[in-house]
Amino acid sequence: MENPRIKKGLGVIILLLFLSTTCLPIVNASEGKPDLIIEDLLILPGHQPGEEEFRCQVKNVGDASTPSDKFIDITVTVRWKTFGLLPLIPVRKFTASAANSLAPGETNNIPFAYSDSMPIFGFYEFYCTVNPKATIDESNYQNNLKTETVLFILRLSLNSWF
Repeated sequence: MENPRIKKGLGVIILLLFLSTTCLPIVNASEGKPDLIIEDLLILPGHQPGEEEFRCQVKNVGDASTPSDKFIDITVTVRWKTFGLLPLIPVRKFTASAANSLAPGETNNIPFAYSDSMPIFGFYEFYCTVNPKATIDESNYQNNLKTETVLFILRLSLNSWF
């Protein structure tokens, strides 16, 4: 024996599930928000011989531009890696800002230090964070940190000897 009520009820449920997945508009919570990431740590030649400039390459991978009235902030913590293995001792901390707005897909290189403020020798771990205080409303705050290991080998500038 078949129960016609169960068949009709099951048919109505299947129809409602189908309509709810195909006809209702989908609202994405991240729609219309920027999403900032640190794409790379750049070490570029400076203005003087033997000088290097350290920059964080920040990219907006979100759907909207960052607000033009807010700064894009970064913090960089440099930690000495004991015997090249464990990042234990923080030796430097830098903060920097950029005033220009980033459109979706656009990048900006934010300078934060020069070689004269960096350690001379050893392995160091760079912890780079963009938007550390969450002043810009983003769709994802989980991707704002990038770490990179850098080896410094006895860098001496001839200008410091004379």
